[in-house]
Amino acid sequence: MTNQSARLAPVGDGGRIQSLDVLRGIAVFGILLMNITAFGLLFQAYGNPLVEGGATGANLAVYKVITVMFEGTMRGIFSLLFGAGIVLLTERMENGGAGLMTAEIHFRRMVWMLIFGIIHWALMLWIGEILFAYAMCGLVLFSVRKVSPKLQLAVAAVLLLAAAYMGIKDYHDIQDASVAAASAEHARATGATLTADQSAALEGWAEVQSHFVPTKENAAEQRDWHSGSYWNAVQGQFPMAYEFQWATIPRWLLTDMIPFMLIGMAFLKFGILGGQLPARIYAGMLVIGYGIGIPLGIYELNFTLAGNFSPVSVAEAGRTYQFSRLAMVVGHLGLFLLIIRLGIFKALQRGLAAAGQMALTNYLMQTIICTFLFYGFGLGLYGQLQRYELYYVVLAICTVELVWSVIWLRYFRFGPFEWLWRSLTYWKRQPMALDQKGPPPAQILGAT
Repeated sequence: MTNQSARLAPVGDGGRIQSLDVLRGIAVFGILLMNITAFGLLFQAYGNPLVEGGATGANLAVYKVITVMFEGTMRGIFSLLFGAGIVLLTERMENGGAGLMTAEIHFRRMVWMLIFGIIHWALMLWIGEILFAYAMCGLVLFSVRKVSPKLQLAVAAVLLLAAAYMGIKDYHDIQDASVAAASAEHARATGATLTADQSAALEGWAEVQSHFVPTKENAAEQRDWHSGSYWNAVQGQFPMAYEFQWATIPRWLLTDMIPFMLIGMAFLKFGILGGQLPARIYAGMLVIGYGIGIPLGIYELNFTLAGNFSPVSVAEAGRTYQFSRLAMVVGHLGLFLLIIRLGIFKALQRGLAAAGQMALTNYLMQTIICTFLFYGFGLGLYGQLQRYELYYVVLAICTVELVWSVIWLRYFRFGPFEWLWRSLTYWKRQPMALDQKGPPPAQILGAT
């Protein structure tokens, strides 16, 4: 291998940080923990258990735990690791003398990720996919990767404050819409002729409600595309997927994903993510994060429960969402990194590191498995399981992926989709089997 090709080769054993792989493995499984309701139930059931899946007993208990402990946090950790990954890859290449090729390789990676994302939501049927959005963020964040970590944290804080302001504004807008619709409904009930503004108020409120409770038509559409042929599913879900990816996601780029990616860049530079800082640092993160995040999450949950999952109550709870979410991400990181720092559960860490090294493959395989389980051209379990039963599916999938990741990496350098991504990025077929010549493979059992 020439010096130039070595500089442009995928990261080998010496370039991996095991703590990042472990965190990535936790995050990819945690994302399924959140996504499973959207795979197996009507999409509105994700945040409203009254829609489908059960809202009492074990189902309500599961909803409460997931909402307080994990809502938005696994995505936050995944975003954080993505930002750290940008810094790691570009620094490794620049330190190896790649020069301007660093930018070319980075942008190739992002363009291919964007294409994978489009395929994922358009043809692989996962409306809530994030590769597409991450790729767009990656195209932007390349230019700020070398900014000082303090400035990165400051910008992230400003963006999160802007997101919090938008959450407060959304609450007041929804509250005003509710009042206007109630007034119009009262006028209609008394037999009065509605004004144009009153008619618009009723239509607007119906639109707001449709995001929390599906109309009969929308529920029928979702069940239809989950019950027919593959092509019927592709055609049926496309409008909803297109709207989410092109209308909803752009707002998330600045308020949801980019702030945590910037935090990830800063945390990597501060040495937090390497798992090598004193244990007391991680213990402090755990205590402070959970000490703020859990009470605040319960406070938000109580608004939602008291309002019976109404749009106003959900929006009211969302006013402090960015603060509770950030605190919970810090708390989770403190817990996970403390375990890594103390060397606890080493066998599980090795498995999670393997799953994290194959995060792209495992993420896409979750979609493939869930599509087979819940669509009509598969087992057709859509809408058939209660909310708590869906987590048995999560446990089964995560167990299988954990085991198969360890076994796969005993024989191969990369996961299947990682291999494809790297081969496309470097414009060269990468060696796959461990006995093939190429850059040193990442040995999960000893990665540092």
